[in-house]
Amino acid sequence: MKFQVTRRINAPDEELWRIISDVEGIPKYWHGTKKLRVTGKAENTIYADVQFAFPGPFNKGKVRIMINEADKKVIMEYLSGPFTGAHRIKVSNGEVISDWDIEFKPLFKLIESWNENHFKQGTEHALERIEQEAVGSQAKRNQ
Repeated sequence: MKFQVTRRINAPDEELWRIISDVEGIPKYWHGTKKLRVTGKAENTIYADVQFAFPGPFNKGKVRIMINEADKKVIMEYLSGPFTGAHRIKVSNGEVISDWDIEFKPLFKLIESWNENHFKQGTEHALERIEQEAVGSQAKRNQ
């Protein structure tokens, strides 16, 4: 499943990057991620166990998160769980670009079209929450 969602946000790139690069804040914005527990760090790479926001025995996985400060890009590489592949989030000129390229495990392929719509909608909502945080933080600083 591949798709991209872009949102223009009226906030400085530095503020957007602060939010995007806060790995432990992922569940606050990306509600499909119920829990994220950091298990290791090495330079610009973080390893974590992730629990997704649906019930059942297949809602856990492992993720490697690479933070590229220079390009203002976070790459989440899902190594195991209900799907594998990458979710890339980039901040560029007032836009947040969320790019998904993942493959579902066989059990989840049965509902792949539903999953794609669900992931797109979840991504749009996450970018809305990021926008609210960024604009709200900026307004507080300007008071």
